[in-house]
Amino acid sequence: MILYICIILFMGVGYYRLLSLYAERWNNIKLSPTNESFATSVTIVIPFRNEAENLTNLITSLNGLELGPHQVEVLLINDHSTDSSVKVLAANNISLRHKVLNNSLTGKKEALKLAWQHASGDIVLQTDADCVLPSTWLVSMLHPFANEKVQLVSGPVDFYATTNFWSKMVRLDFNALIAIGAAHIAWGKPMLCNGANLAYRKNILQSFDYRENKASGDDIYLMQHVHATSLEGICFNKKQDAMVMTSGPQHFREFLNQRIRWASKNGDYDLKQNTRVLAFVWLYNLVILLSFLSFSSLGCTAAALLVVLKVLAEDKFYSSFSSFFSLLGWFKTILIGQPFHIMYMAILPPLSQVLKYQWKERKLK
Repeated sequence: MILYICIILFMGVGYYRLLSLYAERWNNIKLSPTNESFATSVTIVIPFRNEAENLTNLITSLNGLELGPHQVEVLLINDHSTDSSVKVLAANNISLRHKVLNNSLTGKKEALKLAWQHASGDIVLQTDADCVLPSTWLVSMLHPFANEKVQLVSGPVDFYATTNFWSKMVRLDFNALIAIGAAHIAWGKPMLCNGANLAYRKNILQSFDYRENKASGDDIYLMQHVHATSLEGICFNKKQDAMVMTSGPQHFREFLNQRIRWASKNGDYDLKQNTRVLAFVWLYNLVILLSFLSFSSLGCTAAALLVVLKVLAEDKFYSSFSSFFSLLGWFKTILIGQPFHIMYMAILPPLSQVLKYQWKERKLK
């Protein structure tokens, strides 16, 4: 009993310290200086598959981009779309110099490889076809590259704000992942980034291992490649004018597939400390769940203590980035959403290593 209590206290303090560290790292992220004289060539890369309903908004935002002194081209890669995506592209005028390429192989990784082969820019700026870009996006994401040491820039992504509780909870969880990724970059232990808003020098691709045996993870594996070759080569662009917007999962099945896809890479991190961090977070939530399910007074008391510490830790961390993502009423969301968050954090990671998931009408593992 004493050992169990000591373990519970150790885990509670550890979780609080971890999220406090994330809050500190997020708050201390330094903004890249603006260099108006910096000019480069850039290729915007956008893979798409069955995005007919989203392409019009994407094209509108592309046409509205401020280009600054940079030379810009756009490559749109069709990954075997079966809807009217190609017709939508043909019907909407893209004012930037652009090409539409057809991926003869299968999957987003192959689509990106095709784009990289045709990219003429020194910088590759990557996003997704279901995103909307602010007019300041391109210039803001390129500013850090004025520093020759910078090889890869991770940018912020957000879900559109909605009024229903499900969407608020999913958006808040996603915002936390973006902030955690940024905190790890600032910590010097990069773990997460998002391919919906990513920029990198084209020359880093020459020695990049695509890990073709994995269906996803091109963004994280690329970031790990850069970290292995350049310890100071990664930064997070903590600027709202670089924020890419997209729609979050609209229902539970879509959410589950997305999270399984992301969690399936948990065992592939080059930095084992990141794997240990993820294992600890999973174990923390698992202990809460199992302690509650013990239905004993000691177990339920211990679980309640861990939940209280979890809420306090998340309150401290979430308050550090809430203004950046313009979040309102987020404390109520994390409080009411605890049962769902604990269950999915405890159950999903092990399932992600064995279950198949569906992405873009394809079942993958």
